[in-house]
Amino acid sequence: MKFLIVAATLLVASASASVLRAKGLSDCGAGGSPISFAGELITQTAPVVGRMFMDLTTTTLIDATVEANLQVRKVTTRVADNYQVPCLNGISGTCTVEFCSALTTYPDAVCTLFPADVPCSCPLAAAVYANPSAYVTFTSEWLGIEGGVNGDYSTRTEIISNLGTPEEALLGCLLLEYTLVAV
Repeated sequence: MKFLIVAATLLVASASASVLRAKGLSDCGAGGSPISFAGELITQTAPVVGRMFMDLTTTTLIDATVEANLQVRKVTTRVADNYQVPCLNGISGTCTVEFCSALTTYPDAVCTLFPADVPCSCPLAAAVYANPSAYVTFTSEWLGIEGGVNGDYSTRTEIISNLGTPEEALLGCLLLEYTLVAV
């Protein structure tokens, strides 16, 4: 079951500062993973007071209908000092959230990653989804993180079923690499 999880994933690489330099988006799952990611972070420098956006394009294949009970586990790390950004607002930074509930709880962070003609809700039907105008919003909470916001970051987002049980399985993985600079 491959599915539109760039949405969930980015769902939350969400951050905030005044400038973003996008570096990369890659699939970090094992070959043959049931969920795979493709896309591109559109490189830009975007000074914005209080808010900014990470623009990207995404293509995701869903082999089976996606329903409840999938977890999104994100770990966001500042590369220079290996600082793990805490969970800032329930979805940004390093957090674990249930995918379907994140769609309803954090629609401003997640639904911008879905194609306009796809409902931002579960279940997600099996299909191929492409979104050439997806974006992730970075919020002001990031400006107050320990050591300041400036630096290179990586966000590893894993899609997991049966989290915390003997049947736990990694279904897919997305890696985002970017630079944040406060101005």
